[in-house]
Amino acid sequence: MLALCTSPGRTCEQSGLMLARILPGGVFELLSASAWARALGYPPYELNGKCLHDLMLPGDPGTGEVVGALPAALPTQVTLRCKDERRKCFRLHWRVDSYDKAVFVLADEV
Repeated sequence: MLALCTSPGRTCEQSGLMLARILPGGVFELLSASAWARALGYPPYELNGKCLHDLMLPGDPGTGEVVGALPAALPTQVTLRCKDERRKCFRLHWRVDSYDKAVFVLADEV
């Protein structure tokens, strides 16, 4: 079944899906900021424009290493730092858009 929405922004606000796009410079553009904010405890404005490596723990593989594993198109598990310094593990499902030179991400908490 295909469902169309006349207000996709409103749907993204209510969605529990954690969607994002990683731009070539590593900037993490949240496509469903509310879901990410709920999971990580940051207000959406603090997450906007952050790089993925800013949310990763020191000593973890850097964004470049994670993105370098993308051609396999297998889910990648990463640990991200919450606002209150707790750590949460997420499985990131990737899709590369070579035309847009971006990587689209769907995340779920492990």
